[in-house]
Amino acid sequence: MSPMTIDSPVAGTAPATGPAPAVRLRGLTKSFGANRVVDPLDLDIAQNEFFSILGPSGCGKTTLMRMITGFETPTAGSIELDGRNVDGVATRQRDLNMLFQSYALFPHLSVYENVAFELRVRRTPKREIDDRVRAALELVRLSAFADRKPAALSGGQRQRVALARAVVGRPAVVLLDEPLGALDQKLRKEMQFELKRMQREVGITFIYVTHDQEEALTMSDRIAVMSEGRIQQIGTPTEIYDTPASRFVAGFIGSCNLIDGVADAATGRFTIPGVGEVPVDEIPDAAPGTPLTLAVRPERVRVLPDGARTEGGVHLPATLTQRVFLGDEWISHLALDSGIVLSASVPSGDAARALAATADGARVTVSWHPSDSRVIPTGELA
Repeated sequence: MSPMTIDSPVAGTAPATGPAPAVRLRGLTKSFGANRVVDPLDLDIAQNEFFSILGPSGCGKTTLMRMITGFETPTAGSIELDGRNVDGVATRQRDLNMLFQSYALFPHLSVYENVAFELRVRRTPKREIDDRVRAALELVRLSAFADRKPAALSGGQRQRVALARAVVGRPAVVLLDEPLGALDQKLRKEMQFELKRMQREVGITFIYVTHDQEEALTMSDRIAVMSEGRIQQIGTPTEIYDTPASRFVAGFIGSCNLIDGVADAATGRFTIPGVGEVPVDEIPDAAPGTPLTLAVRPERVRVLPDGARTEGGVHLPATLTQRVFLGDEWISHLALDSGIVLSASVPSGDAARALAATADGARVTVSWHPSDSRVIPTGELA
């Protein structure tokens, strides 16, 4: 597959017709003794997709990646790459490459020779090596650094060299395991956009393993959120953020107010202990009295003057206990009369007007629209 500019893949499930998925997992399981670290899972990752596996440390995401690469043998299940079953196939024969947080560049070789190394091992013709290496360096915008040694490069430049080396052989899949972890925050943000640009231009499936929600939201076509060996939800970044499937997903992806309550799906009522009924748009099918959680993002919560009302909204009396400045936003902490503490986010540009009339200890009204909240299962998904 030659490097080229491609159209963005449609975010969502892999297409039912057309090319086989780049990666297909069926019933994939991994146990170490009596400890099961990856529960049976099915997953399709589409051709040319930027797919992220997101979760906290110890959730099984790296083990899942290592099974795809062949570094770990599954306890059960099957793995297909580009329609070919690779169970028992050695890593070097799986038509994939890997990029890790440790770039593992050869310090004695130039940038050019580091990128060319794999092609030389394959005994690729010299002219083809030169063409591919120069194209890969142009892709990562390092053509002018071809003769430099890794020690003469910045952290971000070394990361780009490692990426060029990962894609120069034109594998069907590139797996990236926390590759930006060693960079400072500013450079990490810059490289998030660069990685997405490179993935689109090179036309290769990227599988990105990370615990960083911002990275996954910024770069991914789709995200699989993992917890304790299970995939809790798969969806586009907006689906994962706006319609979380479980309390874990809502709390792990960004900031979220999570309010415990009980619901009656038949009547459409959601009751918060100590607060009473609050209007919601939809309640999952559940028996009356089933514990559920109401999720509301801080940026959807409004802080109004005490006693104020807006049409169709939820209105709860509260006390403003603290405001915190975070540069691009102010976070207000609000204690409801029941003792429940919520957070509201106000962009810094709006803060002077929105917060001028309030001070710590002031009585206020907390408000949000029912369409900006979501009732979800209280526990993780089985």
